Amino acid sequence: MSIYSPLKSITLVITLVLFVSCGSQKPMVDVIKVSSSSTGGDIIVTLSANLSIGNVQLPNASFPIILPKIGKEIGMVSLVSASSGQNLLQMEINVSEAANLELAAVRLPNGSLIPLIADNAVLRIPLGKVEVVLSLADGSQALGVIIPIKSFDAIGAKTGTAALIPAFSKNGIMGAAGVYTSKTAGKNGFVLVADISGKMGGISIPNANTIQMEQAPLDYSSQVPSSRVEKKINKGLLKLHSRRTKLRLR
Repeated sequence: MSIYSPLKSITLVITLVLFVSCGSQKPMVDVIKVSSSSTGGDIIVTLSANLSIGNVQLPNASFPIILPKIGKEIGMVSLVSASSGQNLLQMEINVSEAANLELAAVRLPNGSLIPLIADNAVLRIPLGKVEVVLSLADGSQALGVIIPIKSFDAIGAKTGTAALIPAFSKNGIMGAAGVYTSKTAGKNGFVLVADISGKMGGISIPNANTIQMEQAPLDYSSQVPSSRVEKKINKGLLKLHSRRTKLRLR
């Protein structure tokens, strides 16, 4: 037997532990920053996250956040695969403008609950198939993005409906980020939701839609499937990781 075989096996095990521990143990976010500013009386929230998703690469893509019906651009979501190997998710949104939307009950495309927000009604902005979700109720303020990933369809075909979305606490920001799956192609992807309550400067957005309904507190628990399903998801993620896959959006 080649002396390289055991070394190769050890390396694979270490890689597996480092990568798939992003499940119930290690979050899928290394660093996250959230800030707010005021421009012309409107509140602008900026979110930047360095994702911990192994050797896979996000596509470089940008999605303008445009209010439905009136077509007004109020922000941008950007995915960046940096030369340093980091995968970055960046978002800027005028939450004062977004507050004029109607509240809606929203779930992940596979039917699972949105992390943190759970059953709370949210302000929803579709950007094609990418979605931004925003909760502005006092005490339950959160910002999230749902990204359908075609490369995860093969994982969903083996696992069915599931959600592996670990909670995180980074840089004073609490949130959750991870993978949702389904046997139905197009209903697999990545989601990140962050609690922005501490970054709003105690400012409440005056909008009847957000203050007329009582919202439950944010739910900071991780979403983890059965150990059998979790292993299948991790195996699929490891395969993408080992191939240094450049993820394809749907």
